[in-house]
Amino acid sequence: MLRMKFVGFKMIFIIALSLLGPVVNSKETSEFKLPTNFNPVSYELYVDTYLEDNFMFDGVVGIRMTCIEATDTIVLHSNSLNIDTESVVVVNGFGFIFPVDSISFDPKKDLMYVKSTENFKPGDKYVLTIPFTGNITDQLAGYYKSSYVDKESNQTRWLAVTQFEPADARRAFPCFDEPAYKATFKICLGHKKGLTSISNMKLMKQTNSPSKPDYVFDEYEESVPMSTYLVAYMVSDFVYTEANRGYDQVKFRIISRKDAANQTELAINLGPKVLKYYEDYFDEKFPLQKQDMAAIPDFSAGAMENWGLVTYRETELLIDLDVATVDNVHGVAEVIAHELAHQWFGNLVTMKWWTDLWLNEGFATYVAARGVDYLYPEWNSFQDETVQNFLHVLDLDSLQSSHPVSVAVGHPDEIAQIFDTISYTKGSFLLHMMNTFLGEDTFKQGIRNYIHKHKFSNAEQDDLWSSLTEEAHRQGTLDKNLTVKQIMDTWTLQTGYPVLKVVRDYSAGTVTLSQERYLTIKSNGTDNKSCWWIPITMKTSGDLNQTNAKFWLNCENNNLTTPLAKDNEWVIYNMQMAGLFRVLYDTRNWMAIISTLNDPTKYETIPTLNRVQLIVDSLSFSQVGDIDYKITFQLLKYLKHEKEYAPWLAAIHGLGPINNLLKRTPKHAVFQNYMQRMLSSVYSKFRNMDVNINGFEDIHFKNIVTAEACSHQIKDCTQQALDLFRKWMKIIDPDNNNILPRELKPVIYCQAIKCGGVDEWNFLWERYQRSNLGHEKENILFALGCSSRKLLLHRYLNWSLDSSIIRKQDASTVFYYVAKNNAGYSVAKDFLYRKIADISEYYQPRGDHVGRYVNVIGSQMKTKEELEEIQSFINKSSGYLKGADLVINQTIETIKRNTEWTSKFYNKIVNYMVQ
Repeated sequence: MLRMKFVGFKMIFIIALSLLGPVVNSKETSEFKLPTNFNPVSYELYVDTYLEDNFMFDGVVGIRMTCIEATDTIVLHSNSLNIDTESVVVVNGFGFIFPVDSISFDPKKDLMYVKSTENFKPGDKYVLTIPFTGNITDQLAGYYKSSYVDKESNQTRWLAVTQFEPADARRAFPCFDEPAYKATFKICLGHKKGLTSISNMKLMKQTNSPSKPDYVFDEYEESVPMSTYLVAYMVSDFVYTEANRGYDQVKFRIISRKDAANQTELAINLGPKVLKYYEDYFDEKFPLQKQDMAAIPDFSAGAMENWGLVTYRETELLIDLDVATVDNVHGVAEVIAHELAHQWFGNLVTMKWWTDLWLNEGFATYVAARGVDYLYPEWNSFQDETVQNFLHVLDLDSLQSSHPVSVAVGHPDEIAQIFDTISYTKGSFLLHMMNTFLGEDTFKQGIRNYIHKHKFSNAEQDDLWSSLTEEAHRQGTLDKNLTVKQIMDTWTLQTGYPVLKVVRDYSAGTVTLSQERYLTIKSNGTDNKSCWWIPITMKTSGDLNQTNAKFWLNCENNNLTTPLAKDNEWVIYNMQMAGLFRVLYDTRNWMAIISTLNDPTKYETIPTLNRVQLIVDSLSFSQVGDIDYKITFQLLKYLKHEKEYAPWLAAIHGLGPINNLLKRTPKHAVFQNYMQRMLSSVYSKFRNMDVNINGFEDIHFKNIVTAEACSHQIKDCTQQALDLFRKWMKIIDPDNNNILPRELKPVIYCQAIKCGGVDEWNFLWERYQRSNLGHEKENILFALGCSSRKLLLHRYLNWSLDSSIIRKQDASTVFYYVAKNNAGYSVAKDFLYRKIADISEYYQPRGDHVGRYVNVIGSQMKTKEELEEIQSFINKSSGYLKGADLVINQTIETIKRNTEWTSKFYNKIVNYMVQ
């Protein structure tokens, strides 16, 4: 599943919406897991869907299962379903009815107990049949409803669709709702004539209902073995766009609203190509005969990889290529590639338990970047992905309250909270790191062996390590005395990441390497317990360039001294930023690096990705007091002749925390002036908004520089945006004739709304209501939160909790955009404090959504008084924050970090910026 992303000054930073949170006091115990007495083999599921009247469903499920251990009780999952307990039947393998003594439920654990007067026998087969009914809710989980307005008739149309990951299949039918319980599914869907249904497999036949003349039954082929969270079905009046059958025998369709069918061209073109790429990459055929991809108007996440029926938020699948930005195209390509990668990693081979969620999400994220690179080789997007991942993981994983990649979880609330940056982005980066030190051939073949061995089954982290080790030993790319498990367990089972400390003895011609965990709030004493296997690669000013790991820094040799020629002015470690760690040099080495960087003829002797790391590391080390800010600001001076996008992205990202901590303080003006000076040379290159730029990186470069220039009030940037926007306002048909440069629309919208008034806001709101394009609506939602008018922002936040005005899927996004706006912060904070009960009720049963509201407010706090204020709010509101404890703990630690920085550096930082 792809979690939605916030785009914080829209095109600057991509920050996972599911923010990093700690996992505390969590044990993967049997308390929340099913007993192992039964194994489901197959399901027969019949569901009737009733739309537009009472929004409910009814059905019956027959579960064929094998008894593994003697017991008198079948335990399975059920949540929010009405069960006709009198009609629950158990039949044994001989067709005899087995006596049912009682049916009971444990709502806190979502469990249903079917107790018999006799013992079920190990090895015997049984069929459990359960009739059920339920409501088609608007909770965006389980079997839920969505709607849209049909343009032709101006009428509201309803549909019903499933979203079961991680633990919501139990809201749609009683089942063994854990990933290890794979079974086949034969699904039959009843619905009104005039509507159509789809499910994971191909439709076999449709028959008229004997009891309801206006209803039909759609019967689907039996599925391959799969976990319950991958079951999917939908009833709607959507239309189908089918790809040309050039690709083997797989039938490929995009399913959407009729009014959006003209936005399916990109998806129908990319989908079959990337599916074929994965077949070749994994050396494993796609096992189904069809692949549907459906665009859903209301969708909580970004997309969901259900086998044979991938569901998407509209913005992640549909696109109008006539008006789309490069970012839009990249975003859709990336999400399609992510979900189709899951068909192998997640669907074909599934983790045994959510502890190894990263095997699904980390792999899909990593392989999606490879897939996009295959589709658009001219973009160099894999480097961009590497930089983005590096930046965000290092930021979020530097908290004591982070959690390991492979993390013990129990209660469903905990499961939902680990769909975060650690599982997705850190998991992806660690795979990139492995690919680098094992080599492409070993890595790819090891993955193939893993898939071949465990297909249609379940696996865990150690199974992957085993396959990679065997292949690495076979190819000779890893020492026979070393295993992938030895190395990688240190990265996946421990929280955080290391800092590699580099201290040179210039007279002796040696360098000493050591490591410790990197934390933004220093713990009492050094954290000596943590230790990683760090691949050592390096480059010197004397042209020594070791890009393959020659040796490892590990727990056995954690203080390693090696020779280094005296005439090397500097040494740099972690070539091409391939390892997930920071590097801290001694002052003399920093100054030698800075001297090279500040020479326009020499700075490119340091590779681009290492320039990125030097920027982000120096800013981070200064933030925690490991090096003086004076060194960092001397390093940043070199940017005046930096021509590449990635280092500028790193600098703007790295300066973000300073901006955040000086916002709404008297000293913010000094930071604004510093940014204006720093940006002046590069902004002059991109100054004219009307000039179109070509090329993926250059477009991103112009976008980020322009957004920063406007944000930091470079006058002609804001004026250009206002002039262009007001010119657009005067166009006769602004919806079909948007004259703004397409790549800069988000920046222009935001600046016009920020500096404009009610007229500009209302004009853009009208465009939102009239637009049929998901990406355009997303840009507008962002921009409307940029207003400086508090009354407008207050009204906007109230509208966000009314799904008839703003879709529920977008509510937390609206709050985020308002809260990140200087003028909107106090409005958003007040809204959260007053409306917490309403916000919590709106998102039931998903408490983790509420945590996002607290996080965006708390992460901007920086004083002890503010910390006490939000802690008091959290204590008073604890009943409304159930299921958000992970992100709440992270928020508190972030405020403590901010407070510490403010007390140390607030009065000093300006001295470095005025030089």
